Amino acid sequence: MENIFYLIIVMFSIIGWYVLIKEILNAIIYKNIKFDSDIKLYAVVKNKENNIEILTRKLMYLQDKLGYFNKIEIIDENSEDETYKILEKMQNEYSTLKVRKIL
Repeated sequence: MENIFYLIIVMFSIIGWYVLIKEILNAIIYKNIKFDSDIKLYAVVKNKENNIEILTRKLMYLQDKLGYFNKIEIIDENSEDETYKILEKMQNEYSTLKVRKIL
């Protein structure tokens, strides 16, 4: 029983060290990355009325918090549902969001 207990402690220690080293390396690697102000994110969607608003709000939140890109463009591929109308409404809420429809 003691061997299992020690094995569990060793496993948690290894996992803890792994997470710590990973976070330190990520901080070092990503600290030196400079992002160009002209980076845009493009997303192509079709018939996604059930989750397009949630997706778009998450993208806008990430843009605001991380600042990796300055424009988001969502392209609707001729959806047969209300996807484009939802996106148009959201475009009025966010100045950095652009919506297009392709046929």
